[in-house]
Amino acid sequence: MKITQKLIPVFVCILLSGTVLFTWISGKTAQIIEAEDSAPVTGKKPFEELKASEIASATVQLLPPDKTIQITDMEELTDFLSDAVIYQADNSYTEYVGQAAIFTLTMSDGSQIEIMEYNPFLVIDGVGYRTEYEPCEALNDYANRLLNDENSTIILKEPPLLNVISDETCYDALTGAYSWQTKNDDGTLTNTEADSAHPLDCKDLMDPWETPERTALLRFTEEPDEILRVCCWSDKHWSDSAAESENVPVNGNEIELKPGGYIYEVTARWDTEKNGYGGTARYSFYAKVLE
Repeated sequence: MKITQKLIPVFVCILLSGTVLFTWISGKTAQIIEAEDSAPVTGKKPFEELKASEIASATVQLLPPDKTIQITDMEELTDFLSDAVIYQADNSYTEYVGQAAIFTLTMSDGSQIEIMEYNPFLVIDGVGYRTEYEPCEALNDYANRLLNDENSTIILKEPPLLNVISDETCYDALTGAYSWQTKNDDGTLTNTEADSAHPLDCKDLMDPWETPERTALLRFTEEPDEILRVCCWSDKHWSDSAAESENVPVNGNEIELKPGGYIYEVTARWDTEKNGYGGTARYSFYAKVLE
């Protein structure tokens, strides 16, 4: 009986010691994990040493609205780029939806660098990285400020898009054949010629839209210097590209719609010398005016 009384305190002491030891080890482990979690993730500034004198020319393309702006102040550009911070590589930006600002830098040695701001990502020559929010957002704000500056030079490598508005509803027009020029930095022109099928052969590409209105408004993403002509064909002439067209009255950007189903073609012109881009482009759409 006496032996039992002596063993019980010893056993309890061992248990208590084990509990204390386990608690101490658990506490140290938690401290280590907490220290690792709180350790700062080191980023780097890939363009910290970039100098304005190293850049021959630069543009930024905003998507949306799919417009490209010529950048003239390289000092301002490098100030924004030098603040950008990237962390680990992460190409999941392909699954992200948002506005992208794509900066294309042509260097003095002829090489090019493409930097896409796509917060919370920065994509450099096709490789995506997680980025620090504020400097990346500042790049986006900078690009949008250039877009909204009335003195900025917009570069269009393709004709603007055309939307047609009737009865307070907006419809997309189909871009057809065009002849387009874009002015390069050295003053030369890059010419692009694109052919297209006749509007009456594009039935599968144009869904009809219905309207009770007898007029429609033509709205281009960049206004043309002149609307050269608007014509139409009855939808009875589908697949008959030899059918004779009818002229459509135009008042500014407003056109008259004919009763019934008609395929319309719009031809517009942009002045290359004035805009730095230009040429002629054709657009078509299929409208049914309800009688």
